[in-house]
Amino acid sequence: MLHNRVVPVLLAGLAVAALLVCGCTGPSLFPRATPATTATPAPQNTTVPTTTATPVPTPTPMFSDTLAPKAIFPFGCGNVTSEGTVYRYWLNSTYHWRNNQDNKYYTQNPPAGYQYLIIFIDLVNRGDTRVWPPNSGTIHVWYNGNEYFTDPDHYLPDQLYDKHDKPIQIQEIEYFHQLHSSEYVSDFEYSHGGELGYLYPGESNAEDGYLIYVVPASLTPDQAYVQIAFNNNDTAVWKLA
Repeated sequence: MLHNRVVPVLLAGLAVAALLVCGCTGPSLFPRATPATTATPAPQNTTVPTTTATPVPTPTPMFSDTLAPKAIFPFGCGNVTSEGTVYRYWLNSTYHWRNNQDNKYYTQNPPAGYQYLIIFIDLVNRGDTRVWPPNSGTIHVWYNGNEYFTDPDHYLPDQLYDKHDKPIQIQEIEYFHQLHSSEYVSDFEYSHGGELGYLYPGESNAEDGYLIYVVPASLTPDQAYVQIAFNNNDTAVWKLA
């Protein structure tokens, strides 16, 4: 009886071995390894962080109360009331002036890094009494915290020839007219080559002329100021642009 039980078991074992040798497919007899799973990477934050630009502070103006070109400033009082204004400017790296002695034009050049600023002033006595007008020494240009005075190298009429002769002509501006007349503008404080003194009543006696300054090449009209001290009490500032 034992022999009969062994035979079926034996046959069953042989059948399993035959399946293994022949490579038959079917349910695996051995546990399969679980395939490795690739972890899904966490999503990256691709948002570019917003940076707040540091605001550039607006430069503090040199003067809190300024006048625009051609704006009128009254000075004096009572029967000596007068008006002054800065009504034009001209800016360039050189200019050409004519010497009436030899009738030739000469080129005027500033030092390296500088340019020429020419401003035009008009003063009118609206009263009935002659007055002393401000002179060129009281008219200054301001830029970037620095004060500039009239160019001492600019020849004035009585420095070259008889002061009653024609005023010096600057080629680039020689046909500019005065503010209140058709007469051509000349050096401030000079009329037909002669130096002026009193300012007499009436527009026909207006003191109208230009002044020349040597200023940095970086100066622009929106950063330039003209200050005029008319007397001990009256001072005004014009911004050129």
